[in-house]
Amino acid sequence: MVDYSTKIDKVKNQRHLPDIIAIMNQSLTGRNSGRKVTAYDIFGHRHQKNLADFKFRISVYGILQTGTKILLQRHPLIRWFGLPGGGLELGETITACLKREFYEETGILTTVGKLIDISQDFFTHDGKCAHSILVFYRVEKISGELTTNHEDSAEVKYFDLSELTENNVQRIFWPIVKKLKLIKVNHPSSG
Repeated sequence: MVDYSTKIDKVKNQRHLPDIIAIMNQSLTGRNSGRKVTAYDIFGHRHQKNLADFKFRISVYGILQTGTKILLQRHPLIRWFGLPGGGLELGETITACLKREFYEETGILTTVGKLIDISQDFFTHDGKCAHSILVFYRVEKISGELTTNHEDSAEVKYFDLSELTENNVQRIFWPIVKKLKLIKVNHPSSG
């Protein structure tokens, strides 16, 4: 059996997204019959699901940070905050997706900067199951004022990194927020 986690970590360090997706496709193909995985719904509840029921979903999220403050948004159905962004549409580039989603959820036009991290998660919502590939980029504000669209974002605001905990950040975003907090502790001038 191939250890895909090691392969993904090795490729992730080199930042080759197409290679990561290819490896993840291999991990689902041919070995998913009867296999169960733990997936989480929008409320953070755990569910055991058949791996054969999952489809890949690529999502991209933006990190807009000023000093120790980071912009987060809250979905209307939940109480936790997350990074602005969302799912890639067929034929859309990753950067176009991030700019679109970020604007839809926050009212802010951005440029896309450095790739920060890539992770994965198993997600279930409305009877659909997704093996999500989560891509995180730094973004810079071009223009715009903070707004909400009430479909995807009920609240948008800046938080100081010191205010953020597992109790107010969505589960899928907590690992990246922890990394950002660690960067601020170890490198106070980075941003």
